[in-house]
Amino acid sequence: MQQFQVDKTNIEEYRVAISDKNVTPEGHIVFEVERFAFTANNLTYYMVGEKLGYWEFFPAIGASKESNWGVIPVWGVGRVVRSNSDDVPIGSRYFGYFPPASHLVMSDISLSNTNLIDTSSHRQSLPQGYNIYRPLPTLSNDVNASEQAKQKTQESMQMLLWPLYATSFCLAEVVEGIDTIKRQQVLILSASSKTSLGLAYALKESDNPAIGITSPNRIDTLESLNIYSEVLGYDRLDEIALKPTIIIDMSGNATVKQNLKSILGDHLTRYINVGLTHWQDAIASDGEDEFFFAPAHIQQRMRDIGAGAYQKLSAEFIFNAMAWSSTWLKVQEQKGLAALSNDFPVHCQGGIPADTGMIYTLVNCQ
Repeated sequence: MQQFQVDKTNIEEYRVAISDKNVTPEGHIVFEVERFAFTANNLTYYMVGEKLGYWEFFPAIGASKESNWGVIPVWGVGRVVRSNSDDVPIGSRYFGYFPPASHLVMSDISLSNTNLIDTSSHRQSLPQGYNIYRPLPTLSNDVNASEQAKQKTQESMQMLLWPLYATSFCLAEVVEGIDTIKRQQVLILSASSKTSLGLAYALKESDNPAIGITSPNRIDTLESLNIYSEVLGYDRLDEIALKPTIIIDMSGNATVKQNLKSILGDHLTRYINVGLTHWQDAIASDGEDEFFFAPAHIQQRMRDIGAGAYQKLSAEFIFNAMAWSSTWLKVQEQKGLAALSNDFPVHCQGGIPADTGMIYTLVNCQ
């Protein structure tokens, strides 16, 4: 078994750990991880891993509980290679939360309709949305190459965008629920992140376009997508109009935050922290703004309007947003955990272009 691990106290220390331990014990469900996406969102998992429990999902193999090695969760696709359940046949495929590893072992599961739920003891206290695995079609040799390529592309988009656009939808609900008197303009920081793009798409669709704030070298790409009313570089913050403003911060950049608070003063009506794409420049919250946690919002909305109604609204948005994204997003595929290890510094430095999504394929690459 192979697994990509990162030092929880030093992001510059990482490794591909290898264990000779049998990954197919009796009485377990074992997945072979086929492919997974890695985005800026995964760096947020790293930065808030202790606070929000992300380190608890997948124990680091070959490491003691006292060590600093941790596993950053990823969204991907796995195939069942061993099963003790007739309802989860060998060869069945699922989309969900996986470790960046060759295998995932589940000690206990339950089924809800067609979904598989990991009920392993160490995941009981974690957000349940992350424990749900959704079935995918099997890859059949009887299907022609064109259909296989189409399915692969759809799954790539799902891995890259589904969890991010689910958060985008939640944020759009929050923004649109704020009185218009307090949100005469909306700023999105780190406007090139995929969650930001999904939010900007949602707000434009509802005739409330946002202003994107990004690095100067990403402005042209964002303007070409035509989802922001305006795109400004971090060096042009003084051009922002002084009127009631909501800020959605995907960056966590402390310097930018303080500059904006100074510029806007009392015109800043709400500051919502979502991500940490600028993790190097992040500091702890000053207590005057909030950290948005999508699973909590989803649970509340399901209580408000019912799970079925919320899932229908969310799924419709995600489907439309992914269809839009397929017109511009370039999927780049790499092979093996060694490729992720090589690319990891680029991810950490924000070096992946806004119009590119990274997928890592593990099957037949170990």
